[in-house]
Amino acid sequence: MNPASPFTTVSPPDVPGKQSRIQVVDALRGVALFGILVVHCAQWFTAGSIPGSVYQGQAGGLANGITQGIIGIFFDGKFYTFFSFLFGLSFALMMTRSQESSGVFYRRFAWRLLILGAIGFAHHLMWRGDILSIYAILGFLMLPFGRLPNKVVLVIALLLVANVPNRLRTVYGTYISPPAKTDPKQQQKSFEQDAQTYYTVLTQGSYPDLIRFNASAFDEKMQFQVESGRIYVTLGFFLLGLYAGRRRLFQQLTDMKRWFRRLTRFSGFSVLGITAIGLALFAIFGSDKAPPAWAIQLFNILYDLQSALLTIFYIAGFTLLFQRRSWAWTIHPLASVGKMGLTSYVLQTVIGTYLFFGFGLDLLNKTTVWQAALITLPIYLAQVLFSRFWLARFRYGPLEWLWRSLTYLRIQPMRA
Repeated sequence: MNPASPFTTVSPPDVPGKQSRIQVVDALRGVALFGILVVHCAQWFTAGSIPGSVYQGQAGGLANGITQGIIGIFFDGKFYTFFSFLFGLSFALMMTRSQESSGVFYRRFAWRLLILGAIGFAHHLMWRGDILSIYAILGFLMLPFGRLPNKVVLVIALLLVANVPNRLRTVYGTYISPPAKTDPKQQQKSFEQDAQTYYTVLTQGSYPDLIRFNASAFDEKMQFQVESGRIYVTLGFFLLGLYAGRRRLFQQLTDMKRWFRRLTRFSGFSVLGITAIGLALFAIFGSDKAPPAWAIQLFNILYDLQSALLTIFYIAGFTLLFQRRSWAWTIHPLASVGKMGLTSYVLQTVIGTYLFFGFGLDLLNKTTVWQAALITLPIYLAQVLFSRFWLARFRYGPLEWLWRSLTYLRIQPMRA
């Protein structure tokens, strides 16, 4: 089996024309990591709620409002799905390139997921926003899907990326079996208490305090994933990536250029149409203190569709841009970060938590939203420089090397 990881796509060097296509996939991963970093910095790497009084003091004003609007529309909820698509794509590439029997490949991939789960949980202890542990859990569902026909995979993927399971659950809870009513004031009080406890840990706690707090918050994270529907959307983009890989869309970019153009136009115009409908809906019901339940449901459906289609627009659009000569200069720096995707993702957490939390520079207490968002640029530039420096000397990123070595239970060669 070709032992490429879901974060580092590798193909045989003797296949003509493969290298540029691989660089495009790695560059896409670099784009996804930049988008993820923007969202995390704009939220001070909190990955959770902070007290309302604190947030209002640091998020008020025109500049912060504009920043929140841009990130909410163009970044939030769009790049974890982008990253998820590439995970599924890499699984498909690994599967199609494997020289082993399907049984051996599946067992090895399952073992890889267990290792990823361990890395992910260690990362979760550092930062409760970790997605690697979720990838490891959902990755096991990729194994049976890997044996299903493409049409079945595509249909299920589209239903999941549209968050249909969560929408059905919400409709059931709203109209068929509504939950017992709770006191809104008591609910808000409990929410603020939890937010204050978390904020105190972030701003005043030590690193061991943070680890202990996060260790007890894993079930809360998984509950959020299910209740928000993110876990379904993530799996859906896994499956879209699987479908794209089995269709060889990224192995035949020159031949598929027209297809990517059509997909870019369709997703882009669909986003504009859905956004217009959403704005009209907001203009009608936005001032109501208690808009009708059907309007809320419709708005949530439109939001899910807009997020999914904008992610697809980004994937298809950047794939086209990277094939233009005028954009060729961006591929190498982005691909260097993407080739070290696992290391880059965890390193963002190490840097971000040190910058924003109390055991480090405590910028959570010192920056507004727009200032925190701007910190994305020096962090990402440092990642580009570090990745290029590292890959000029070594074959894999540090965590990629560890993952690979544990997968094969033997030390892998590291020097380039």
